[in-house]
Amino acid sequence: MTKVVYHVLSEIPNEPEILFMEPDLLEVSKESIELYESRKIGNPCPENEAWVKLGQEFYAVGFLAQKCFDARSNLEDLKYEKAILKVLAVVGAIAVKHNLSAQLNLSLALLLPYGEWEDRKKLEFGLADALSNFYFRGQHFKVILNVFQCKPEGGGLVLTRSKKLGVKFNSMNIAVLMLGYRDISSVVFEKGVSSGSSDKYGLTWMLKNIKNSTSGQNLTNLVKPVHLSGSSPAPKHFKSLAKSKKEEFRVEEISRLVQITAQSRKEYWNKIRDWISVNISGYMDLIIIGGGTSKYFSKELKKYFSSTEISWAAELERDVILAFDLPPRKDELALRFTDIYGLFLYLQNTVYNMTNQG
Repeated sequence: MTKVVYHVLSEIPNEPEILFMEPDLLEVSKESIELYESRKIGNPCPENEAWVKLGQEFYAVGFLAQKCFDARSNLEDLKYEKAILKVLAVVGAIAVKHNLSAQLNLSLALLLPYGEWEDRKKLEFGLADALSNFYFRGQHFKVILNVFQCKPEGGGLVLTRSKKLGVKFNSMNIAVLMLGYRDISSVVFEKGVSSGSSDKYGLTWMLKNIKNSTSGQNLTNLVKPVHLSGSSPAPKHFKSLAKSKKEEFRVEEISRLVQITAQSRKEYWNKIRDWISVNISGYMDLIIIGGGTSKYFSKELKKYFSSTEISWAAELERDVILAFDLPPRKDELALRFTDIYGLFLYLQNTVYNMTNQG
């Protein structure tokens, strides 16, 4: 998902809000957009009906791309290349939701996998140019990018934790480990000096194993039952995935899914463990662990780092639940927002300091 924490500054005091959109993105023709507009009924929320015109090209973003144009996320694409269009869609959606002017000032902070973080300057220049002249659902926007911050994934968590540690941070060995849907990444701080790495060994690595060893399954439908089954896959978790109409075949399908999930989980943990041993080596005073997949392997991670202090999502999960009134176990949504929320607080503080100094 595209996950956003935002705050609209206005004369009337208001609180930060969250917004999330499906990750899909697809270039479409002008005629396709015109046909969609001529046939639609009702007035969907802007984040669910997001289309952008940039230059002479049209793009459907999020739920609209998925539902009406059959877009499918390509997990091999670079995040930063799609980030520009997704930011345009998000800014447009927020502006429409809150009846904002088409000429806006924007302070923006983003997270990228460590392996793509080197492209942050290209991303900043591309964003500033695109934001200055684009259309969202036919409305022309001119947005000035006043502040831009880009950190590696896990940056929001480490910024939060470093604030608590103060001057001690630069005398410690600290690692941030992020386990996500697409990537696994780490940033290691040794006496304040950072290094990092990332690879495409997110949860999809395991889901692809299951998909390739079973019949008729897809990654999207596998996510929830696999996640809910945890370390003990059982038939009850996979009943909804059975395709056959004959009961005896359904039982076989479910049994196969349970077996393959348990096997794939072990293989995936071995892959993660080996990756960690290579990329987080040596003595660490503290391990900060985050990402939507981290709870899925919480027992294994606790055992692996048994001699090291662990900070789970920099203790931000409850803050997110309280700030946005989220159900504690709503699809681990709060956990998935912790890194972004930590970065948001950092950006908010930066903007506040700049405003007061100005």
